[in-house]
Amino acid sequence: MTFRYLFLWLVLLPGIGANAQTTLRTPDQFLPHRIGEQFTPHHMLTDYFEYLAANAPTTMKLERYGSTNEARPLQVAYFSSPENIARLEQIRLNNIRLTGMAKDRMMPDMTNAPAVVWLNMSVHGNEPSGSEGSMLLAWQLATQSETDLREWLKNTVVIIDPSSNPDGYDRYSSWYRMASNTLKNPHGKSREHDEPWPGGRPNHYYFDLNRDWAWATQTETRLRLELFHNWMPHVVADVHEQYIDDPYYFAPAAEPMHAFITTWQRDFQIKMGENHARYFDKNGWLYFSSEVFDLLYPSYGDTYPMFNGSIGMTYEQAGHGMAGRAIITANGDTLTLHDRIAHHLTTCRSTIEMASKHALELVENFRMFYAKGLQEPPGQYGAFVIKATNDPNRIQTLCSLLDRHRIQYGRAGATTSARGFDYISGKDGSYTVQPDDIVISAYQPKAVLTQVLFEPAPYISDSLTYDITAWSLPFAHGLDAFAAKQRIDPKKAYESYKAPEVVISTAPYAWCVQRRSMAEFTWAAQLTDKGVKIRYATETFNAADQQFDMGTLIINRADNRNLESTLDDLVKAAAAQSNVKLYPIYSGTIGKGPDMGSAKYKLLNAPAVAVLYGEEVDENAFGSVWYFFEQELGYPVDMVRFDKVNEVSLQGINTLIIPNGGYRFNERTLDFLREWASDGGRIIAFDGGAKSLADKDGFELTTKTDDKKDSDGKPEPIPYQNAERHHISDQLPGAIVKTMVDPSHPISYGLGGSFYSLKTNSTAYQMNTRLNAPIRIDEAIEVFGFVGSRVKPQLQNTPVVAVQNMGNGSVVYFADNPLFRSFWEVGKLVFANALFF
Repeated sequence: MTFRYLFLWLVLLPGIGANAQTTLRTPDQFLPHRIGEQFTPHHMLTDYFEYLAANAPTTMKLERYGSTNEARPLQVAYFSSPENIARLEQIRLNNIRLTGMAKDRMMPDMTNAPAVVWLNMSVHGNEPSGSEGSMLLAWQLATQSETDLREWLKNTVVIIDPSSNPDGYDRYSSWYRMASNTLKNPHGKSREHDEPWPGGRPNHYYFDLNRDWAWATQTETRLRLELFHNWMPHVVADVHEQYIDDPYYFAPAAEPMHAFITTWQRDFQIKMGENHARYFDKNGWLYFSSEVFDLLYPSYGDTYPMFNGSIGMTYEQAGHGMAGRAIITANGDTLTLHDRIAHHLTTCRSTIEMASKHALELVENFRMFYAKGLQEPPGQYGAFVIKATNDPNRIQTLCSLLDRHRIQYGRAGATTSARGFDYISGKDGSYTVQPDDIVISAYQPKAVLTQVLFEPAPYISDSLTYDITAWSLPFAHGLDAFAAKQRIDPKKAYESYKAPEVVISTAPYAWCVQRRSMAEFTWAAQLTDKGVKIRYATETFNAADQQFDMGTLIINRADNRNLESTLDDLVKAAAAQSNVKLYPIYSGTIGKGPDMGSAKYKLLNAPAVAVLYGEEVDENAFGSVWYFFEQELGYPVDMVRFDKVNEVSLQGINTLIIPNGGYRFNERTLDFLREWASDGGRIIAFDGGAKSLADKDGFELTTKTDDKKDSDGKPEPIPYQNAERHHISDQLPGAIVKTMVDPSHPISYGLGGSFYSLKTNSTAYQMNTRLNAPIRIDEAIEVFGFVGSRVKPQLQNTPVVAVQNMGNGSVVYFADNPLFRSFWEVGKLVFANALFF
């Protein structure tokens, strides 16, 4: 049977049953094209689901749960038997009771609790076969024309998110429909197989949504998490595509699997894979499992559900943005969009089948997962304590994230002693918990996710992993915190921090703001954009019964005479919006420290910023900068093509950001950058951007090389079968590294003398006298996560951030991306320092 005829057989099934919605149009009958013959624009995909919901009210419900940045709808469809659809809200509430997180505190009904399956389609927009196939699956589930499907849906609720990334999906499908030939062209060199930058994979801000579940930076993720927690599904399948010569991947996953994934979850993945294999074997389709795709990093569409008690799985079909509607593969066969849809349709149906056949086991093991969390949480820590002495806005940022994950926390409410791991020193010791400290107890329904997000580093069973290997939130947020060995439960509720409003009777001489979080930078950005001149302190000083640190922001009246009548209102309004505490100062005379007219208070740089974009720029890195300016800082940024860097494109710009990328700057461009910086410009380059400038004339950053050989000076021979594992020693997929900080340097302001860097590449640079390295890795390197054995010694005595004076300007080099996936909060502070100071 050819794939095309198999495809038709899957859609037009015989045996119409009593509950079937026989008049529902198939996607082929509804759309202006046949499924698999062209890609479906997002609005047509939405229209079809709305059509089904309007015409199959007894077997389907549609819910819109939000909108994307580009105002496209986010929606899910619910499918089950007519009896279950009629009591859908009752099923949902009962399922939440299984977790112990229901507000009504009622016991769950275990006698009639269906399995809940969530199918997440095409989170990468240029992996479209999931979204395309969702219409066929939805038609089958809505019509319920098959006996098997009707039986499965008696004890199963299926949730389909037909397009998890509508902006990316529409970017890809619209481009393809514009660029492709009327007749399919399967030759890989054709235009329709050469998707332009940035591609449809990321969302509007070029973020990879499949790495955002735990960090919840993007609007799609935040809205989806709300819906996820309203349902808490038992099985989650994340439907993807991979490169054209990798046929099909399904569970079980590869090692490393996180140690907190239960035996039941591992075993059920195997059962699920065996059922998929049965169908693929029957049809002679190629597939693989237990390779490449591991279950360690917590922010994937399969791992995040796992750490919430679900059976999380990734399904990867050969295809991707390069495949188009048909492409010739390495074996000379032609992979069609029909094939890709048929394969995903098969695993999705198989998933529903297995959930139905094991519904009682799924529900009971899901309940036990949460019950055990309350009584016997995994891991060695009983609680995580965030000291109340931390900046309140930093604490607030963390608590907001915990709220998105329904992780419970509160104030300690009493003084107690504890032993555990100190996140600042990186050592074990004894500590005192104060009444106002924040306590996140491990003994709670979200016990597993809490441990995963807070443990200093996970146990790694296999260093051949797919992503970063450490991500602990206290490190990421730069918090003074410790992990306690014993159980500590909060005794007092946490109230969100609200900066006190300042009431003044007379106009102050100056306004001061301590600089310890991103809130102060959003305040400064608002005011700078309105023309307010701000200074910063390069020494500590005392005023108004308060000690102010280096980096304190100061607005005095003398600098802002043109705003005399509105200055105070502007300052207070910005403070209220940014949640910043203001300190009014009524004299320029400072008792301890330099007076206000001293040169020790420097004018803050008012950056006019441009960032490079285009084919040689990593789209995720560009997106992290774009998102930072628009959504976090609220500050304008220009976008300049990487190959159009010249006097015209940078006219009026004083700060140029070169994000990560694979740049091939020619000498003309390098000459221009040197001249532009020497004339007063500031270049901020990170990761591949820094690497593109390293070892070039005039740029003082030099790569550190490893010239160690074996005893006779010849390269060590490597057996072919061991080559992949041998090269692990030269890799650094992502780890946390403790650094040395120069607190007097403006780059380090607000860090409090401590900084843990998220190291995401193996490149190391030399320390030299022509560079200032305010943040560096010491000789005695301390690492959390995996670092290759040959990389680790290379990182000793290397800069994390280096600053080069170049004429009247400067170049700031970041060895890694400080805005990586927008979750390393303390990295944002360092980047903002480089931007403004």
